[in-house]
Amino acid sequence: MKIRKIVFEIIETIVVSAVVVLFIYYFIASVEVVWGPSMEPNFYSGERILVDRSAKREASFKRGDVIVFYPPNDDSKHYIKRIVGIPGDVFKIIDCKIVISRDGEHYILYENYLPPQTCTKAGSQIREGRSIKIPEGQYVLLGDNRDNSLDSRNIGLIDESKFVGRVVFRLWPLSRIGFVN
Repeated sequence: MKIRKIVFEIIETIVVSAVVVLFIYYFIASVEVVWGPSMEPNFYSGERILVDRSAKREASFKRGDVIVFYPPNDDSKHYIKRIVGIPGDVFKIIDCKIVISRDGEHYILYENYLPPQTCTKAGSQIREGRSIKIPEGQYVLLGDNRDNSLDSRNIGLIDESKFVGRVVFRLWPLSRIGFVN
């Protein structure tokens, strides 16, 4: 009788723990692994990051946020990129720079997270010198390693419904552990 009670308590603990972990993973936060060089020098392949999935429900994404998302037409992969264009922007790449027009103002986007002299080249979807008005619910996402990133320049604007969440913390390697700005 006592053994049966112990076994039941162990099974109950495992089931409750699994439910809690799955709830956290699908609705609050998940751990992802960075693959590929597209976010270097800020994120390297093999690093472990914590993704805030609840940010998706808050719809509070802003320029500069690092996002994990599903690429168009492939919900089996996750990409990591940075938001550089937000709804309402008129976005343009010209002479290696990103130009934003918004509310009657025009400015070159200053990206302090990139190495100096980084050149942002256009692609097949966002062409050199052509302005794009970013509609509601859509974003321009670019990799920090502009020469080696498959991003909005070639795959187009990304719908917010494709977002998994915002990267908030780097878990691994221990030498780089900390919050992500």
